[in-house]
Amino acid sequence: MPRIRVTIQNTPDRAEQLRRANRARVFLIEGLPVRRDPEHPLQGVHRDEQGQAYFEFAADDIGAVRQFLGQAGQFPFATVTEPQAPPGEACANCGNVAGEVLPAVCPNCGFQDISPCPVCHRSNPRSLYERVSGKLFRCPTPLDGVRHRVKLGFNEPLFNADGSYNQPLVVVQEALPR
Repeated sequence: MPRIRVTIQNTPDRAEQLRRANRARVFLIEGLPVRRDPEHPLQGVHRDEQGQAYFEFAADDIGAVRQFLGQAGQFPFATVTEPQAPPGEACANCGNVAGEVLPAVCPNCGFQDISPCPVCHRSNPRSLYERVSGKLFRCPTPLDGVRHRVKLGFNEPLFNADGSYNQPLVVVQEALPR
């Protein structure tokens, strides 16, 4: 049974995106035999890397989902796709799953998961750094064809006085040359 993603597009108002996503989700749940994907259960509405609202479910026929959403032009702003990659990590702050890779900054709440690299100044997702050993990593962004070494570590203190995470969650530091 394929996993299906419905993305709300061409709606710049973020609150309206969520309203439309919820209407489309309820419409599908009430009208078609859809269910949570047992391998990748993703509940509720999330925002992808571009900040567009989406939701996922499992259904037998993606064509039937497209046809059902297209009835009488009720949901012209909904795009139906079949994602191939499993959903990635959730944002530590709000639980949003943006896609296969957790972005450096959450597109839903703006939480900064990892600081920009101090060498190349790029905001790279944490999972793209390649571990060398311990806290030593290679940045995914090469400079002059060479990937530079950096150290990754949790921001200290990890929590603020109010119990929220101290941002960024992970700090990138320049590694001393060998």
